[in-house]
This record gives sequence, C-alpha cells and structure tokens, in this order.
Amino acid sequence: MPITNAARRIHCEWNIDRRLATVVLDEADTVLGGVRGFLLTIRDGILTANAGIDLKNAPPGTAMLWPRNANASARQLRRSLEKKFKTRLGVIVVDSRVTPLRLGTVGLAIGLSGFRPVSDHRGVQDLYGRKAEVTQTNVADDLASSAHLLMGETNEQIGVVVARGGPSLLAGIDDSRRVRLTARKCLITSSINSAQNRRTR
Repeated sequence: MPITNAARRIHCEWNIDRRLATVVLDEADTVLGGVRGFLLTIRDGILTANAGIDLKNAPPGTAMLWPRNANASARQLRRSLEKKFKTRLGVIVVDSRVTPLRLGTVGLAIGLSGFRPVSDHRGVQDLYGRKAEVTQTNVADDLASSAHLLMGETNEQIGVVVARGGPSLLAGIDDSRRVRLTARKCLITSSINSAQNRRTR
C-alpha cells in the first residue's frame, strides 16, 4: 500500500509510523484527532483508537484489523456452532478499547449475532419508586468486557470464552447496530463537536 501525503502529515504531527497511518486512514470512517502514537477514529459507528488496528499479536510487518463485517462474521460463526451443537446461542466478536479519562482497556462488542444486545429499563421503578427515564444496559459490551478479562491482551492464547446464564434474550435478528448512537445523540462526540464549534466562532 503506497504511503499517502495524509499519512506523512499524521506521522509528522502525531509520530505514527507512516505505514500504520496509511492503513488507519484506509480503515477509518472518520479521524477526529490524535495524540502521540494514536489517532481517535470512528469505524463502523464505534469511537476507537486507530480504527481498531493493533500491532500486538501480529507477526512483524503486519497488523491485526477488524473483520470487514463483524456482524456477518458473528452470524456465520453462530450458525455453524448452532448446527454443530444443536442448540441456540449468541456470539460476540470482541476487541479491546480505551474509555475516555480511564486508564487501561476494556472489552468491546464490535460484532454480534443471536441475542438482544440492549436491556431497556425505561419505565421501571427503582428502589425509591422513581421510574427510570433513560437507563438502558449495554449487555453486549458488558459480556464483551467479561470475556476480554478472561482472554487477556498478550500471550494468553485464549480465543474463546463461553458465557452461560447471561442476562439477555436470544433473538436471531439482532446485531451490533442496535447499540449504536449517532454522533448527535452521543454525550462525548456531541460535546466535542460543540467545543470545536465554539472555538471556530
């Protein structure tokens, strides 16, 4: 893949390898900014570093990329496992991510199939009789974080985690698009956009 002028600019501004910058630009839907060594990007509606690209656990001279369609990968794996084991199940494709203003990585469901990824608590009374107005649980990312904790990040070689008795309902049509928010509705990205707009006035 040829090194682009944009990749050269990123290399100079954020000290990112030119080849990695080229791949990140090719994989990312949007580049929001960066810090030394990393770009903040949006890929498939997910706010993530370097478009999900990782050099860790990749042979020298190569990089690990997200599946082109993580939901399709999860769906194909689910169908294969259901056929083999004669049971219904859900599948999550997991990667790690950073959380704003928090140190370390947690799990992220980049693709899923076979279960409802969100549990809606709106209208349910809390301990003091007040009804929840906006609360929804991202079951997919909660399960992904549990799996990520067990799979590890370096040389553990644990590629699969089986979760039993999870708090979700099986449903064949759901995928990770159900947990996405538009940039306008997201607290973080809408705040970033508002701050940028104020600076340019």
